[in-house]
Amino acid sequence: MTIDAKGGAPTKPAPAQGAPLNPTNGNETSKTAKETYEENLNAAYYEQKTVTINLVKNFSLYRKANDKVLPKRADYIGSSVNSSRILSSNKAEIETYFPNIIGLAVNNENFITRVKQWLNNIQVKVDELGKTFDVGFHWEHKKDYYDFKRKEDAINEAYDSIPRNDINKLRDGLKNKINQLNALESEKYRYGYPNNVEEYLIYRHCLLYNDVAKDVAFINSDANIRFYFKDDQKEAEKLRKFRNEVTKAKTNYVSCLADEELFDAVYIQYCNYLGLPVFASLGEDRIDREIKLDKFSQDEPIKFNNFCGDKDIKTKALIEKLINRGELVRLTFNQNITTPSGEMIGANMKEAVAWFNNPDNTSYVNAYLTKLKQM
Repeated sequence: MTIDAKGGAPTKPAPAQGAPLNPTNGNETSKTAKETYEENLNAAYYEQKTVTINLVKNFSLYRKANDKVLPKRADYIGSSVNSSRILSSNKAEIETYFPNIIGLAVNNENFITRVKQWLNNIQVKVDELGKTFDVGFHWEHKKDYYDFKRKEDAINEAYDSIPRNDINKLRDGLKNKINQLNALESEKYRYGYPNNVEEYLIYRHCLLYNDVAKDVAFINSDANIRFYFKDDQKEAEKLRKFRNEVTKAKTNYVSCLADEELFDAVYIQYCNYLGLPVFASLGEDRIDREIKLDKFSQDEPIKFNNFCGDKDIKTKALIEKLINRGELVRLTFNQNITTPSGEMIGANMKEAVAWFNNPDNTSYVNAYLTKLKQM
């Protein structure tokens, strides 16, 4: 869903530090702040929001070869029996939105017929640039917007928590998400009105329209999908988060340069991530390693920051060195880490770290450190 939205969760203003209190009413300052807060929540609010539908780019070989001379590709969002049935089932909602669209009062004997005619004959052209709809909403009270936003975020978060590699669970989860989002949207008429009613209803139709993919993961799994939602808001959020990670990675990289042990520990994790031999890589010139890690911090800032933020990274680096030197063994088909004689150090890296951090094993750890220094 291409969404461009403004607005965030409300924050309660804090009382001014050192502000004088009314001698006759010690709560005067906090009362004023509370009143201001309540007034803000009860004020009208306009949610600026757009949704864009894009064409799925499954061009034929003929079109690819003749793209410059052929007319620009376009397709049409059509009607849907399922969508029409669901959208027309909410009597109060259609009586709120449709009089201005079809020009009939709700008590007109042809009202329902004309509503269904409108829904059953939808046709919207979508070209290669996509089609953007204005789905902004005028809320009577800002608190209602915040309430709906929290519910919408909870629905999206529940879906986002589903493993992406399980297409069946993802499909069931998406169906549930669409049903919940439609139910949520169908209550909005009680709290305000769309900025553009027709475009808002087309968005609602697309949410229920099977030819529009609501998740790009399904674009190639269903031959009937011709369009997809492009989520501008999420893309913008991802870009902002990525830029924040890039900035954070620059700081972390400088910290690595100032701490040789940390630098080597992060570099070992970098080698493991890319499947590079640890000790051969550690034997490279420092400047070459710095260049490689610097490039990695720019290309994969999130992963790099995760390495740097791991409080156990130096212990993990020690364990990886011991595995590469044969002092410890990581089994081929599981995560068990043992001694060469088969004594268990940990069922996985987390347990192995706990073993190394256990004060009872300090003498063993020191012996391992001594062996590494002698190699």
